[in-house]
Amino acid sequence: MRWLRGETPDSSFERLRNAILTSSLKTRLLLGLIPPVILLMVVTGYFTYLVSRQFINQALERSAILETLLLRNELERLLDRYREDLSDFAAQPLRVEELRYFLEKSTERGGDGLCGVAYLSRKTSNHTVYLANDKMIVPAEAEAIKPSLLSFFESLKNLEPGQVSFSSLSEMEFPFPEPENRNQRLTRQVFWMATPAQRSLDADRGYLLLLIDARRLRDLLARHNELDSAARGFPRTREARFFYYFDAEGWVLFDSEPPEKPPAELTTHQVRAGFSGTLGRKGQPFAFRPDSTVETYWTMVEDVMRGKHGVIGLPPPPSGAIGGSHFLAYAPVRFRSSQALAPQPIGGLAFRDVSRLSAAAGYRHIDLMLTITAVSALLVGVLIYLIGRILTRPILRLAEAVKALHEGLRPIRLPYRGKEIATLQEAINRLVADLQRHLEELQRKDRALRDAGLKKEAPLERLPTGAASDPVAAIVGRGERVERLKAEIVKASQVDYDVLIVGETGSGKQLAAEAIHRLSVRSAAPFVSINCGALDENLLLDTLFGHVRGAFTEAKTDRKGAFLEADGGTLFLDEVQVASPRVQQALLRALAERKIKPLGSDREIAVNVRLIAASNADLEELIRRGEFREDLYFRLKVITLHTVPLREQRENIPFLVRHFLDREERRTGRAGLGLSRGALAKLLRHDWPGNVRELQNCLMRAAVMAEGPLIQAEDLQLPVKGGEEEAGEAAPEALRSAPPASAPEGLNPRQLRAWPAILAEGRITRSRYQELVGGGLPVRTAIYDLQDLVARGLLRKAGKGPATHYLPLPPPRR
Repeated sequence: MRWLRGETPDSSFERLRNAILTSSLKTRLLLGLIPPVILLMVVTGYFTYLVSRQFINQALERSAILETLLLRNELERLLDRYREDLSDFAAQPLRVEELRYFLEKSTERGGDGLCGVAYLSRKTSNHTVYLANDKMIVPAEAEAIKPSLLSFFESLKNLEPGQVSFSSLSEMEFPFPEPENRNQRLTRQVFWMATPAQRSLDADRGYLLLLIDARRLRDLLARHNELDSAARGFPRTREARFFYYFDAEGWVLFDSEPPEKPPAELTTHQVRAGFSGTLGRKGQPFAFRPDSTVETYWTMVEDVMRGKHGVIGLPPPPSGAIGGSHFLAYAPVRFRSSQALAPQPIGGLAFRDVSRLSAAAGYRHIDLMLTITAVSALLVGVLIYLIGRILTRPILRLAEAVKALHEGLRPIRLPYRGKEIATLQEAINRLVADLQRHLEELQRKDRALRDAGLKKEAPLERLPTGAASDPVAAIVGRGERVERLKAEIVKASQVDYDVLIVGETGSGKQLAAEAIHRLSVRSAAPFVSINCGALDENLLLDTLFGHVRGAFTEAKTDRKGAFLEADGGTLFLDEVQVASPRVQQALLRALAERKIKPLGSDREIAVNVRLIAASNADLEELIRRGEFREDLYFRLKVITLHTVPLREQRENIPFLVRHFLDREERRTGRAGLGLSRGALAKLLRHDWPGNVRELQNCLMRAAVMAEGPLIQAEDLQLPVKGGEEEAGEAAPEALRSAPPASAPEGLNPRQLRAWPAILAEGRITRSRYQELVGGGLPVRTAIYDLQDLVARGLLRKAGKGPATHYLPLPPPRR
């Protein structure tokens, strides 16, 4: 350091020393701090590598046992699922066709491993067996399977109800005819589960068996042994590591095999490498049991049968074999014969892990430390650079804050406490405060001008009226869809066919029906309108078809019924979708034969009626749900008209407003009724779920409640967006006091609003539902909502006539 203190006469060192001493603060910090940081990181990395290398093998052991336990748990969950499915299936009396359905559902899931299901009777020869192969299912005879399933009776006789027995691996041969090979027989290595069961047909008692293909368990081992398995906590090299399964007697039954091509049959090739022992036993030529001299193996078997798991370090392989660390991790595979009993070991799972991770981890550690050192040096350099700019940062931030004032005037608050910055910040904030005051004054003037404009009367144009200009003048509006509807009404009136009108509630379905009647050749005859949603089944049948005197106790005189009253004219059936199946059947017969039979009469009466039906529901969806007859639908659907929802013709709202205000002037005697611009804008923003009827009711209420002839926006009581009522239109007290409840999915806003009170009160009537929803809900809409809740399984209809009410049903069990 003598040259740094100026003690050396060498001119080159002197120049270097002067350059360092005269450099900027940032340069001197870089030269003084970065070299010590690099040296510190290198030394730290070296010693951490020495320490971490001692724990690599311990980490590998833990990883091996963790993978083994993970696979063991998955095997146990699979066996538990088989057991639970079998127990649940046997808990109820069985039907023969349910066995096939149970097997079909299992094979549809794909790779579920079931190759058969059987019911064995203890007292009769009436056994049922179904076998599966590649998603194909065939029935089979119990005696045709080798060994016969009947030979299992001896081992099953001590089973208690609800207890499941699990077998050892056995070879099973069974017939499996296919179209190309009717004599085909298949051989499978299977585990089977059995439990007592009862057949529902004849109350016969026997055993329900589930045949599990052992290849399903082998494939599970193979998937866990893949390099990209989710069980791998870190990338693995391609050494020969594998899983294998052994039973309580020490026989290795199968291994995972290389993941590239898992074989179709069970093998033990990898386990046998480097071992001596017995190969093959009856029915399982691939089974292998090492000699008793292999102490590590038999120690593992003994631990597994005692329910223990662990890991054993293996000696290095002979020269020329793959080197690295070798471990043998093992865990017992347990099976619970019933939910009340503790699981017992039925076999074991072993994992032979060979890894070069120790050396690879060391190299990766060194690489990582070098990277960290370089990054640390870079970060220190950046930090020094930032420290050099720390004095100028407050001024730069203040300049940025001033530039951002054009996005919004707000006081500047910077996290700096320097006296100069604080003084400058205070001066700028005073200027911002003056600008804010001027801006707020301008905004107040703009709002006053806008509010004054919104309170002015909006121009409302009247449409031309009269039959000459518009034959369907009852439907107010213009535009492509409205004009098309009017044209279709005119066309429909020229032919004597039945008509189906589809549209939302309040969209003018009855107006369309009346227009068709008025323009048709039947205009001089009666027009009879029946609301199907307002009447129960018996009353609706009586209203439609009538009765004769004495048909029932209260029948003192004859009653024609709507069909006879409308004879020669038009019969309009509104809300036809709520008609019961019995009413639908009667309507279908009347439409098909044009004859009716009054209640209590033995004589059919011919009728000459044109039927116009209306629905605010999707009849095709009701047909799919089995709630509406398809043949009646096609009888009604000779001519189909679709009314236009108000939200899809907002351009006609001013015309409709003028039309309804003119009507209210005549009804209330208030002349000069008008609408302000703000009120008209509010009407145009609303979605109108009740369509034209909701608009009419809104204007009727506003015309009565408004202080003057000009209706303002605050006079219109409309729900705000989101379905909640505006202030002043609170929900009924019963609904507010109802406890919170989790509403089912798929309900409309009205049903969601009433559902908590329905649960709180325990019952609901149609009139009570209207009170809960509020807003002048029509009767037919309330009936439709309640019947929809019945169809969803949420309510149950009880009582008849005036005593009709609905009771909530408990939620379905999951």
